[in-house]
Amino acid sequence: MSWVGRRLPRYEDPVLMRGDGRYVADLAQGARALRFVRSPVPRGRIVAIDKPTGALVITAADLADVKPLCPRLLRPDFVPVAQPILAGERVAYVGEPVAAVIADTAAEAEDIAERVVVEIAAEPPVVTLDEALARGAPAVHPIAADNTIIDARSDSGGVDAAFAAAHAVVEFTFVSHRQSAMPLEGRGALAEFDPATGRVTLSVSAQSPHLVRTGVADALGIAEAELRVVAPDVGGGFGQKVPLIPEQVVAVWAARHFRCRVAWIEDRLENLTASFHSRDQRHRVRGAFAADGRLLALDADILCNVGAYSNAPARLTARLEAGDRLPALPLGWL
Repeated sequence: MSWVGRRLPRYEDPVLMRGDGRYVADLAQGARALRFVRSPVPRGRIVAIDKPTGALVITAADLADVKPLCPRLLRPDFVPVAQPILAGERVAYVGEPVAAVIADTAAEAEDIAERVVVEIAAEPPVVTLDEALARGAPAVHPIAADNTIIDARSDSGGVDAAFAAAHAVVEFTFVSHRQSAMPLEGRGALAEFDPATGRVTLSVSAQSPHLVRTGVADALGIAEAELRVVAPDVGGGFGQKVPLIPEQVVAVWAARHFRCRVAWIEDRLENLTASFHSRDQRHRVRGAFAADGRLLALDADILCNVGAYSNAPARLTARLEAGDRLPALPLGWL
């Protein structure tokens, strides 16, 4: 009667197979539409934002009391770089949200967003691992010296001796390029304010609804009891929908501020441009071998490009193994 290895019936499949699933976009009918104005350049200083007259446009100035997203990693050598909810002074990647538009329909919101003019003094971006670590490279964030947010090393001992006594040393370099999860359903958030209780219900296409509730409440400075987060059917995530994102914070802030239902439904272009990417790692691995083919030691030198911001919560894909020696993880542009 053990539960381990026991086949369990799946109850969720029939609804999805019939096409009766309920996704965020299905729940958002009748809600006001939220769209974002995003940076067209990877790096630069925001000079001015010109908003259409009469349009409901939200900028960083409106969110002065909202905390930025800041990753947490319980390591003394980790440099947490805060990510603004809306960029107010500088942009650090193509697609970074600079302003948000609310209108009665998605088409109207998109038309208004296209009329918002953001003047940015573009600067040379830092894109690759080598560019981030080059001598004199531009600092992506002043707080991260040498574009490094963590420099971690682990040594099990005896590695140097094993290499010195090795019959042969084999070395390979493995590259895992940047990639996008590209789920069938883009990201989305529906925030509904209840005037009777003052609470907001956030229906969100996310893999971690509890983290979303904690993170959004923390950013807005409200009790978690004031925010209910629901993850309906989710059309794929593949890790992209785990982190907390600024768009979720803006949706809840807007619902509370304007006492309304507001929905952000990401389209495919927006997902490819502005969503989290992954990988972009370079591993240089050396193996020390005895004459009979036994592996004596491994030495791994791993570089990881975490992009313009380390998402919240901090997730680093490098795995520390005994004998590994990990150098700096550069903070480049995503």
